[in-house]
Amino acid sequence: MSRQKVVNGVYMDLTPEEEAELVAQAEAADLDLRMIRAQRNQHLDRTDRTQIADFPLGADSSEDWQTYRQELRDLLATEGLRNSNVEWPKSPPITRIGQAAYDAEVAKDGSGPAAGEATRDSAEAAAGYPGPGI
Repeated sequence: MSRQKVVNGVYMDLTPEEEAELVAQAEAADLDLRMIRAQRNQHLDRTDRTQIADFPLGADSSEDWQTYRQELRDLLATEGLRNSNVEWPKSPPITRIGQAAYDAEVAKDGSGPAAGEATRDSAEAAAGYPGPGI
């Protein structure tokens, strides 16, 4: 079934030239990597703090974050990269410093997630953790 257009309220089949133009436009849009570059830059911006020497990463290592960030920078050099086939690198897991305290508090009889969150937040504050959102 061919594509159609509406002209003055009437459906009409596209001409072969119009079909070819739509295909060319779709191909050009798929090769335009500006959106991928913008998303990549956002990922890098959000993970900048992982490279600060005294940033508390918990169980995660700075080297894992360095590797992830390098994979993000190398993404645009991937051969054959298109908007339709981009595969984002997987970020290292984010372990919150107070997670063990949270888990212990939640496991206690009679206490729930709110008590665990308060315990975790106070443990993180004591460690100088700036908060979630990496």
